[in-house]
Amino acid sequence: MPRSRYQPKKQDFEALRNECLQNGVLFEDPDFPAYDSSLYFTRHHPNLSRYQFQWMRPQDICDNPLFISEGVSRFDVVQGVVGDCWMLAATAALTTLPGLFKRVVPSGQGFQDNYAGIFHLKFWRYGEWIDVVVDDRIPMVFDPIQGKPAFYSLHSDQQNEFWSALLEKAYAKVHGSYEALEGGHTSDALVDFTGGVTETFMLDPNNVPPKFYQILKKAHDRGSLMGVSGIKGGSAGLEAVQANGLVQQHAYSVTGFATVNETEIVRVRNPWGKIEWKGPWSDDSSQWEGVSEETKEELGVVKRDDGEFWMSFQDFLDIWKTLEICHLEPSVGEVEPELVGCKKWNSSERHGQWQRGLTAGGCANYRTSTFSSNPQYLVHVEDPDDEDDDDTCTVVFSLIQKDRRKQKHLGKANLAVGFYVYETAPNQKKLKKRDVCTRRPAATSGSYINLREVTKRVKLPPGNYIVMPSTFKPNEEADFLLRIYTEKPSTTEDAEPPQVIRREQTVEVKKPTPVLVGEKEDKVRKAFDVIASMGGDYEVEPAVDTYELKSVIDVYFKDPSFTLDVCRDMVMMYDADGSGKIEYSEFKELWNDICGWMATFNKSDANKNGKLESYELREALREVCGVTIDAQLASKVIRRYADQDNTISAASFWRIAIRLKAFFDSPALAGMKGRPVHAVSNKTTLKTAAILKEEVHILLGMFL
Repeated sequence: MPRSRYQPKKQDFEALRNECLQNGVLFEDPDFPAYDSSLYFTRHHPNLSRYQFQWMRPQDICDNPLFISEGVSRFDVVQGVVGDCWMLAATAALTTLPGLFKRVVPSGQGFQDNYAGIFHLKFWRYGEWIDVVVDDRIPMVFDPIQGKPAFYSLHSDQQNEFWSALLEKAYAKVHGSYEALEGGHTSDALVDFTGGVTETFMLDPNNVPPKFYQILKKAHDRGSLMGVSGIKGGSAGLEAVQANGLVQQHAYSVTGFATVNETEIVRVRNPWGKIEWKGPWSDDSSQWEGVSEETKEELGVVKRDDGEFWMSFQDFLDIWKTLEICHLEPSVGEVEPELVGCKKWNSSERHGQWQRGLTAGGCANYRTSTFSSNPQYLVHVEDPDDEDDDDTCTVVFSLIQKDRRKQKHLGKANLAVGFYVYETAPNQKKLKKRDVCTRRPAATSGSYINLREVTKRVKLPPGNYIVMPSTFKPNEEADFLLRIYTEKPSTTEDAEPPQVIRREQTVEVKKPTPVLVGEKEDKVRKAFDVIASMGGDYEVEPAVDTYELKSVIDVYFKDPSFTLDVCRDMVMMYDADGSGKIEYSEFKELWNDICGWMATFNKSDANKNGKLESYELREALREVCGVTIDAQLASKVIRRYADQDNTISAASFWRIAIRLKAFFDSPALAGMKGRPVHAVSNKTTLKTAAILKEEVHILLGMFL
């Protein structure tokens, strides 16, 4: 899996702890220091002047600090000053799954044995679990009322328990600062804590799926984590408390489902650990009268302001705007004993990039130009779902854009992203412009949204499909992860194999129609001889050098981009004997090639401006050379040869085509047709039995 460009560098927890113990010091994290920059990336954030900050270790905050005290529960999660209730709601949900909790919060840590001021937490980051090391210096603020420091960060309702504060600190480190955690979606944190896939439902009572309560209860019984946010018609203001006890613009955890006296009810928790719903089925409501004490105990009904409450499912739908569900990844059963035996999803994933001028083609609004240049992935689904009678397959597509929160300090936010799904024939591996212009998609993600993760559940007939993730606008760059969940086994592969360069078997390179024939050739030959004779130094066969060739080019191609360097390239590539000149037979071959390349260039130039857009380059090279280059190499070529506006001139196109032609015509690459360069196994070819992809990139980078 490609390493994320913004992923924190790896620190070895055990090695660092042992080093601190040997030296008798407490760990101080150089990668997330106890400075204001770890709190806020905004230099003059108002909180920096509003609060007196002090970084304190737990033993300086309280007596007898504990990492975990008497087990973990959702009441260990109380919000501080940081506006990250979305992350807190997910943290509270995590405490309900002990196996997953231990994966995120490893055991064997504390303030007694082997204490060295260092702790480590684990998060899922785009396909892998990473270990994040932090020191235990907690940001505190001075409380003038109490006359002592108060928690700035997330903390437990038990003042001497610190796992939740250190979890938040590690999560802030991953994203660069505590400020980077302000504002977000519970689903993002649920994914980072579980590795699962989230779905979002807009809670319109008149427009929810059939048997919605049963769907949610079934998901909860399988261990899915849930959160709700957004109050319909609430009073204005961030986190303003409504008359019904609910908090506007605030995220809550959904922690249970039950049916009492034939009424469907839902249990919800405020991550503040206080301020509760005051309506029907709240702690003090009359609806609990007549319900047995045994049932109330089983449902955890307690008359205290602890932030957790029950409400009817109808009120649940009427009040909140958004419900987010995190379906756990298939491997969760390995760490979560309670989920052993539960049905699991079948999953696959693909990492990709949207690169400006290359694979960032924008949405289907640009289908006549750049849309088909987006990354494409083949998906094959074969067996219909067991419980359905419509012979279709449930497929959940999840598209995550990577590390945008990490770049908040650079002014970057989430891009509007989405995807299209097209049904295709078994032998079609990639969609072209004509395909996306003439076919209707089998499914789409819907409106493009600037969320980190965009998920869509669809029902598809068994068959072959191509999914195309994209940004809304062309040339918006980002890394992404595409995940595909199915109820039955399925396969996913890249539409474009991950290889450096390939000479296609299915593409027959048309030799250019000879243009130097008959009378025209006679005239050109005479002109060639005249120009060659101006040098006066040939004895047997007339030949022209770089300067003489340029005089010919200037006559026939009145284009200032055909510089002396371009002509030098031509002479170098067609000069068989290394004399620094090309004879007429070589000139004739060059001239015919040039005319063929110009025909392809003009054909590929869709907007007829005399230049190729960068996304048109690969298809043009495929036609003139029968060569497909991968996105990484294409990106290097574009950076080297493109003009400032990211377009390719005719002269630059010639230079690229000449080099590729010479590369593949070399005796060392004989027999390469249809085979990727990095997979060549013939020992006489490039002296390689297993040449590495990176080496090929270096070789071709130098050659091109």
